[in-house]
Amino acid sequence: MKEEDQKQEITRSLRLITKIFEECQSEYRILGSLILVAHKHIIFRRINDIDILLDRKSQQAIFKKVIECGFVLKKKSWGGFIWTEAYKENFLSLTFFLTGEFIPQYFSYPFMKWCELRIKADYLQPTRYTFNNISFIGIPLSSAISGIYQAFLNPKRSLDKRLLSEEIKTIKVKPYGNIYVCIAGIRIPYLYDVFSFFYNIYGGLRVTFGKKYEAWD
Repeated sequence: MKEEDQKQEITRSLRLITKIFEECQSEYRILGSLILVAHKHIIFRRINDIDILLDRKSQQAIFKKVIECGFVLKKKSWGGFIWTEAYKENFLSLTFFLTGEFIPQYFSYPFMKWCELRIKADYLQPTRYTFNNISFIGIPLSSAISGIYQAFLNPKRSLDKRLLSEEIKTIKVKPYGNIYVCIAGIRIPYLYDVFSFFYNIYGGLRVTFGKKYEAWD
């Protein structure tokens, strides 16, 4: 796809979903490489989807509007996590990866029967980005850099790291301890970080053998 075509695809996708978020008065965060594209104003690689963290109170209204706009919703699951992806021709896919509750201290995402994923509020501090005059809310650049450190064997994150080489020199980040797991209400320190470490190795081996880094893709 030509860069101008990709730019228009990103633009119409962002315009649509941010309009829906506004109409539903939804709290959300956009994650992934799209915030780097907006930060640098460069389409440095192919962008296939918009990764979204969504407040579950508005989930039903958001999904209803997305369907009304012609998207087809599909549920996906892996490792106890369940998420929804929305597809429409000539649009980026919408990946509602985590749908949970924003509270002052953290974002809560329950999974399986007794488990809960918590993401610290400062890691998700609402940060405004703009792409082609469309404004949206993402996570801080420092949090994106933390994700790059945790998944450094992912070829996509390698490209992200190269793009942010100057920012990485100056922005202070906390790579670990931002996301944690609770089991039956009991916090298990660094369980998520340990999982991320070993998955990074596993994903890197998948890449070595010609597969995608993401086992769920």
